[in-house]
Amino acid sequence: MNHTKNLTGCDTNRHLISMTTPDRLIQLGLNLGFCEDTGILDLCCGYGEMLRLWNDVFGIRGTGVDICPAFIERGRQRQQNPERVKLLCADALHYADDEKYDVVCCTEFFGDIKDIAGTIAFLEKYAKPNGKLIFGRLFSKTDCPPKPLTDFDGEIETLAAIHEKIRTCGYYMTAMASDTDAQWENYVFWSAARDIERLRKNPEDTKTKAWLEKWYDIYFRYRRPFEGWALFGIEKL
Repeated sequence: MNHTKNLTGCDTNRHLISMTTPDRLIQLGLNLGFCEDTGILDLCCGYGEMLRLWNDVFGIRGTGVDICPAFIERGRQRQQNPERVKLLCADALHYADDEKYDVVCCTEFFGDIKDIAGTIAFLEKYAKPNGKLIFGRLFSKTDCPPKPLTDFDGEIETLAAIHEKIRTCGYYMTAMASDTDAQWENYVFWSAARDIERLRKNPEDTKTKAWLEKWYDIYFRYRRPFEGWALFGIEKL
């Protein structure tokens, strides 16, 4: 057994701010035709792990933007090709860039941009004519998601409804990388571990204790059976 390879894979998963796995991200890039000439802007890039992965596999050049200094600092340490992939600490909502990119992506909605049409319009500002867009979105596995879930995560739409809105904006979905239970588990228990550490330092923190109980309950009772997440790759004719 190649333990070094296994540990490297676990480390990559740990730095992915995503509910989909590295192999699915590679398949997404393959489906969207990534190559050495592909320029990608990743807004809210986290550690810049998607860009690192795509550069390693396809040779893309990329720019990642995130507001969290700790993410950017750690991401820069992990980049193997910094002359091709640069990470910037900035507010993605107000990021200014004169360059136009072949692909613009954002793994989550942010600021006041909550709907699909608004996200597409925002990403288009940085894309070349007929550039490709990638965005992440929670989706409901049922037409009527439980109210506690929508109270927790806000409005969540079915895949059919998301597809319909993409088409209304004049785009076609040409690639998709969906979630796995394993990636959800990484995210849920990574977050829970942070709260548990806070409780160790302050056992009387009733607010954190109540949140942690809710966090587990929402995941096991509602998120796991009724909710999914995917990256959608879209483009025009």
